[in-house]
Amino acid sequence: MAGPHVRTHAAMLRFALRHRDGREIVGQLVRLVVAAPGSVTGRYPVGNTGGADVSALKSMPIPDDLQAVLDGSVTTRPQR
Repeated sequence: MAGPHVRTHAAMLRFALRHRDGREIVGQLVRLVVAAPGSVTGRYPVGNTGGADVSALKSMPIPDDLQAVLDGSVTTRPQR
């Protein structure tokens, strides 16, 4: 079963396909190939947004509001 990392890149690929964004399609295909092994080995750049406009190897800071959600100190609720 695919982990969240792989599922996210698959969703980004679907978005790129819908928008016919060739650069993003190629970028997501490459990331899909390396996402599963990267997740298993823990070798992925923390905070990287995963888009083709960012190096697949570049770590990025996680904004405080998103880090709070990841830490579980903030829960998200569906919008009404």
